[in-house]
Amino acid sequence: MCLDQAREFVMEVTDKTRADVKGGTLIQYEGKLRLLEGAQVPKEHEEDFKSVKKFNVFNTNNLWISLPAIQRVVDENTLDMEIIVNPKQLDGGVNVYQLETAVGAAMKCF
Repeated sequence: MCLDQAREFVMEVTDKTRADVKGGTLIQYEGKLRLLEGAQVPKEHEEDFKSVKKFNVFNTNNLWISLPAIQRVVDENTLDMEIIVNPKQLDGGVNVYQLETAVGAAMKCF
């Protein structure tokens, strides 16, 4: 991170390897940089998502976020986080949905 520049949100990424199949990557969506998590990818595109050629960076989940910036987006009610619906199967075969958010997805709010 550049300390001489005011940055509200910084995400550390690294080169994606073939072992990095479950985490997130960065995409351009509607003119903004966005986090895309594996659980958000439709089944028919999972192999594309695993490609290190199509998606060459991997989110390390190391974030630096300005506390005043967080306060601002909370006060403005603009912290808009998608809910990720993650189908799971419990021991015994019971199908459930895990609902989660990814803090890195907040990047679109800053």
